[in-house]
Amino acid sequence: MSGKAIAIIGDRETIMPFLATGARVVYTQKGESKKVMEDLISEGYKIIFFTENYIEELNDILIQYRSQTVPCLIPVPTGRGKTQLAVERIRGVIKKAVGADVFVEDK
Repeated sequence: MSGKAIAIIGDRETIMPFLATGARVVYTQKGESKKVMEDLISEGYKIIFFTENYIEELNDILIQYRSQTVPCLIPVPTGRGKTQLAVERIRGVIKKAVGADVFVEDK
């Protein structure tokens, strides 16, 4: 893999703000995300965010890379749909990286 750092995949409305981060932003629609993800991985992106509405579509790729450090594939909650699933996956990635659960639970 080359040294490319961060990319994000999703619908225009959700990921447009990420343009300000300098990450590579790729707008997709249902049915396109798997091919886009495979292309970004082969281009050497180390961290790839994707909107949570593509979790099911990307499931095969997520399973394939879940035990590897690179690429790190992270869902972004959109505020619509399965937000809790995306938050739990992010929580798991952080817990694995830090070695502890750093999220504060509201009780």
